Amino acid sequence: MFPVIPIGPLSLPTAPFTALLAIWLGLGALARTGREADLDPDHLWNFGLLALGAGFIVARLWHVVQFWAIYSMEWTLIFSPRPGAFAFWPGAVAAVVAGYAYLIWKRLEPARVGAALAVALLVAGGVLEVGAFLTSTTIGTPSDLPWALSVFGVTRHPVALYRMAAMLGLAGLIFWRGDFKQPGRVVSWSLLGYALIRLLADGFLADAATIGDIRVSQLIALAVALGSVLLLARPAVEKNADAG
Repeated sequence: MFPVIPIGPLSLPTAPFTALLAIWLGLGALARTGREADLDPDHLWNFGLLALGAGFIVARLWHVVQFWAIYSMEWTLIFSPRPGAFAFWPGAVAAVVAGYAYLIWKRLEPARVGAALAVALLVAGGVLEVGAFLTSTTIGTPSDLPWALSVFGVTRHPVALYRMAAMLGLAGLIFWRGDFKQPGRVVSWSLLGYALIRLLADGFLADAATIGDIRVSQLIALAVALGSVLLLARPAVEKNADAG
């Protein structure tokens, strides 16, 4: 477990550092992929920064209001950068609302932005998995395979590294081979690929929530994969119906 990353005389906290790196690389991937969808990279940078800014502010304020009894006694905690001091879902909703408002303002096509965003999220997610591995927040089941790594004295599947490699590989494949003239299919392929990654990698996840003997994350991944397959199959069905 590596709670900090030593860089010369500095020691940077691993989780915040990898989160910032994920944001930076994700926004870079968003702008670069946007060119493939004939979008202005500057608009995409602004879109991403606005959505992230709104999300972080709302997530932080929501947490402050929720636990005001504590913050009122020590107001300096309001400015704490701890990841646990943010309310995820309120922040996520705020990010979506702010981002969509920007798309309306700049008259950008949501489907094309969504296609670029799908690749960006895969890149950012892959970087976050590196942080999850370094901090041991994602732990695999015990294994004696040659590539198993020691975590807390037990050799285990490096699940976070499985996810990282697969997500970055998928992002590269979609960027290279994706047809951004059909943004809906790009998004569907991204969802299908990510769902399959979670379906397979999470089979080696330790201490996961389960329903019976099946991991909840794998059930969700299976549902997303099936939904993505249906979305990808629909154009072919419609084309055959028109031909008939």
